[in-house]
Amino acid sequence: MMRPKRRLTREAAYQALHGSAQRHAREIVADQPGSKEKLFAPKLRPAYKAACGRKRDFIRATEEVERCLARLAEALRVIMNDKEFLSLLMSEGLATIPNCLVQRLHNDPKLETATSKHAGMSPAGAGQQPVSGICPDVLAFLQDCFVKVKIFGLLRHVLPARQMEIARLMVAMERVTFTYAKILVAFTPRPLLAEGFDPTTIANVSEGQLSAMTPELGGLSSEFLGAVERRGSVSLELVAASRYFERLMDNSKVVRYLAHNFPDQFEEFHSLSTPSPIR
Repeated sequence: MMRPKRRLTREAAYQALHGSAQRHAREIVADQPGSKEKLFAPKLRPAYKAACGRKRDFIRATEEVERCLARLAEALRVIMNDKEFLSLLMSEGLATIPNCLVQRLHNDPKLETATSKHAGMSPAGAGQQPVSGICPDVLAFLQDCFVKVKIFGLLRHVLPARQMEIARLMVAMERVTFTYAKILVAFTPRPLLAEGFDPTTIANVSEGQLSAMTPELGGLSSEFLGAVERRGSVSLELVAASRYFERLMDNSKVVRYLAHNFPDQFEEFHSLSTPSPIR
């Protein structure tokens, strides 16, 4: 009979991490069945390619919505200088434009992206002592996830900043799994590895492969996390903008006015009023 997989909540993780040296060695250090097994090429390469593919798809989808919003705002900016059109919006009860579009029209600095905000945050675990090698911020971040105990054993092989990045990537990719964590640890840049750790001990790859694949995955992961940070605000903007332009295109007077006076913008509104949402 197969034993059920062990998973930890935040509280259980704290208890395991704060346990005795013997318990810590048993629960956290990579000393469990299968935890010492290397990732070999037949499993590693497809998993690596699949992870990269999902990241690229997400980034493209996010960027497409951002381009769509930019085109909508630009088309709206052109016609907002027309006083007669503004009067028509007033008379038809359509003068209240979503705030997100107003900000885009005026290039409001409040539109600072979530990525730039995140870049200004303090490093993970700044001023906090690691709990048996694990950054407290990582435990807090994973508090709503079910995490295999041995994942923490992997995270101890990288520095706190990288631990948080790996945690964010696992959650964003919806892959809080030991295999994915092992891939991310194996392809961690050398400066972010814990002293004395050799990534070839957990993945059957050569130094040349590590040197070639680590920068690619690192750059793609940074872009992906940036897209994840922007996704929430972009999705809300998309919903608000789509509903507003649906109202415009449902109004016969507005449609006639745009088609007659602003044919280019009319076509833009017509094609972009209901863009595809981010998956």
